[in-house]
Amino acid sequence: MRDPVPQTLSRHFTNLIGRRVAFVKSMAKPKTEEKKVFAVYKSFPSLGIIVLKADLPLIASFAGALVGMPDAEVRKRVAEPTLDDLTRDAISEILNVATAVIATEDRATFMSMAMDASGVEDAAKEILSKPHREFAFDVTVEEHQGGRFQILI
Repeated sequence: MRDPVPQTLSRHFTNLIGRRVAFVKSMAKPKTEEKKVFAVYKSFPSLGIIVLKADLPLIASFAGALVGMPDAEVRKRVAEPTLDDLTRDAISEILNVATAVIATEDRATFMSMAMDASGVEDAAKEILSKPHREFAFDVTVEEHQGGRFQILI
């Protein structure tokens, strides 16, 4: 797989949510206390597994901007013990549309979403623990929270 291009990711999410989004490659691997979202994709025709690991506030910011939710409301909903249906559905839509930029050579299909690593199954769990390749980005979102976005293969 070719490396994902930060400008392509930035353009994709900017066009999707109507807010300026900037992806910057990150070499550091900071341990954050942020809640995470894990998305599992299958790539075709190679049939490989791709795992997206991202900070929940970042993905919720994308989702909130998509549905017209202000940042303060996104923060409130993310702080709750469980996500409400609107936020969960919007996050799922963001993860589904991300298939256009998650795989750089194959076509990706969104398979599942989990709110913690224990919810990731089978081969994806192995990729989480020992990725063959990892692409990490620090992301900023205009008028919303940013965070860390990682693609693991």
